[in-house]
Amino acid sequence: MQIIPAKKEHVPGIIELQKQVYRTKEVAPNAQRRFEDLINDPNCDVLAAVEGEKVVAAGMIFYIHVPVRGRSFALVEGLVVDENARGQGVGTLMLTEFVNLARKRDCYKIIFTSGFDRQEAHALYEKLGFKKWGYEFRMDL
Repeated sequence: MQIIPAKKEHVPGIIELQKQVYRTKEVAPNAQRRFEDLINDPNCDVLAAVEGEKVVAAGMIFYIHVPVRGRSFALVEGLVVDENARGQGVGTLMLTEFVNLARKRDCYKIIFTSGFDRQEAHALYEKLGFKKWGYEFRMDL
């Protein structure tokens, strides 16, 4: 298994996995194009964990500049490990790579959100050094 920058050919597999993390059966009609745009976006890295031809995990990291700090922070979004590959260290490898990417970009922090019901994932995040901090305030539009 390798963790690599996603390529256009990985997008269909990434979209299928995203259904698991976003808990939906349907995807937007422009999802393929949007992922391809993100792959080429200088303020985003899309990673895929691949075994042979199969994408077993994927996620995005966005770099958001904060002028007052003079640096960016990193936001991980859509991180998902296929349900059949969980518990095998893939999530650890993905998060480690995201942290490495954020450090290379001199980010001052890395953040992400996680649903209250993802207790097993929360234990992994804390084991890797992430801390619960603050609340997410949300308005669905």
